Amino acid sequence: MKKVTIISCLLLTAVLITSCEQETLDPTENAELNSKTEMQSSKLDAISGATTQDYDNDGCPNQDDAHPWSNMSETIKFDYFTDTGVENKFVNCGSTMADLVDDLIIEMNIEYGCVESKTYLQKEIKPNDKWEAVHRTFVRRMARLTYYWRKDKIISRGERTKLYRAAKNSNVPNCSYYGDAK
Repeated sequence: MKKVTIISCLLLTAVLITSCEQETLDPTENAELNSKTEMQSSKLDAISGATTQDYDNDGCPNQDDAHPWSNMSETIKFDYFTDTGVENKFVNCGSTMADLVDDLIIEMNIEYGCVESKTYLQKEIKPNDKWEAVHRTFVRRMARLTYYWRKDKIISRGERTKLYRAAKNSNVPNCSYYGDAK
């Protein structure tokens, strides 16, 4: 009974707001009124249970989320043995820093030949000269990524240094590591 009353009150409010002298309002007031109506209709969706899907509960709907299953680990890791100790933060809607690092590791693994595609099919490959070249590429790309994080003030100078050193000492490419969330 209480749910029906709340929904009917919100519907009545939405109808009253949209029907109140919209023709005499200037465009900015009309836009403000429309945004209030949209907020109320989203509240109605939340009450009625009609919501958009967000698998990882990061506040970004799956259709807009580059990583619908975000890596929500506390810190950024390069492999099972290299925990950087740097806090994992959101860099944009739906992507954490660990998601971007995992994407880079997968890209390096593919470049090295660990996987044939993003379906994570493993192949046995032993470190060789190609491993060292791909590892240097990984370190350079991590340096570029951390440069932008530092520039955007997401990480400190010390955290950038930690990430660089950890990348340099990591075992990437690593044919058996695909991140925590994958």
